[in-house]
Amino acid sequence: MMKRHRLLAAALSLIAVLAVLFSLASCGKSGDYPEIKSSQKEATTVATLGGHEVKYELFRAYFSMMYSGRTANMTEDGWNAAVDDVMREIALIYATFDVAAENGVDPYGDAIDDTVAECIRIEYEGGEDNGVIVEGVGTREKYKEALAAVNLTDAVNRLIYRYDATQNALYEYLVENYAYGKDPGTVGDPLAFFNSDDCAHGVWVYVPDEMRLGREAGLAYAAELRDSLAGATDYAAVKKVLLRGSPTALSEDDIAYGFYVSKNQGNTPVQRALVSDFFTLAPYACGEIREDADGVWFVVGLPKNAADYDRDPEAIYQLMYAEEKIDRPIAEKAATYLAGVAYSSAFPRFSPETLSELTVK
Repeated sequence: MMKRHRLLAAALSLIAVLAVLFSLASCGKSGDYPEIKSSQKEATTVATLGGHEVKYELFRAYFSMMYSGRTANMTEDGWNAAVDDVMREIALIYATFDVAAENGVDPYGDAIDDTVAECIRIEYEGGEDNGVIVEGVGTREKYKEALAAVNLTDAVNRLIYRYDATQNALYEYLVENYAYGKDPGTVGDPLAFFNSDDCAHGVWVYVPDEMRLGREAGLAYAAELRDSLAGATDYAAVKKVLLRGSPTALSEDDIAYGFYVSKNQGNTPVQRALVSDFFTLAPYACGEIREDADGVWFVVGLPKNAADYDRDPEAIYQLMYAEEKIDRPIAEKAATYLAGVAYSSAFPRFSPETLSELTVK
């Protein structure tokens, strides 16, 4: 099911396992719930990216996730820009599968298959999902209804779980083969990376809807925080504002030193936008307020501090090898796929009827 994309961060680095589009139920055990066949229209190929066929159901799912509630005054130019954004997200899925395969991680192998099957089992039966108890839908019909409510099909749901499981397997591969102290010398110099334009420093601020009793209140509170940060000239002043009174999703430990990010981090549009802000903001300036399914975010820029590297060079090393071995290769491959995208005659054309079909009612 469609769930929150949360940007997870360690004290020094916003890296490692970034939860993706529709959540991951972790264990790896085969389930017993057969695939549900998509309709002819849903299974129609509407485009090709890097040799991968993009089905209507996948385009619809991403367009719905990214643009529901934002199409009322959409023009044809806006539609074309939205299509580009959606196809970029889909290109990243297939680029991830291909980069994984190049590193010996089979996105269609038994291990990933078992993880996907376990995710589906939990959808039906309930169970523990990364420490959270999930109530299952119970029946095949209820499962189909829940998917349809967010413009998903079983095929797309499984594909997104496969994407998530493949990302996790890729990071596990890196830890096994390039972990700090085991690097065969093919990744690079972490200190040089830290000092380069490929690494940036800042702190993200997340205000969950439930923490502020709704989106409107969360937006207002985020705007109030940004106003209060105007004129800050050091990180002590920033922390004082972020930790005052009514809390955000941050604790003092979370933001002790801020977060370091690399250029190609992020598995969702909001994550990538936040990471981009890290690289464009002057020290102590605030980025644009951005929304995801469950709350609002913004970034505060920070200058780099050499003491942060000295305190935990391993965290910077991990950030560097994730960038060099996963994030940048995926981003570059996705860009290549997107540059060569071929749309079929079945690709949706801009119209009010099309927008209605592609967005959640």
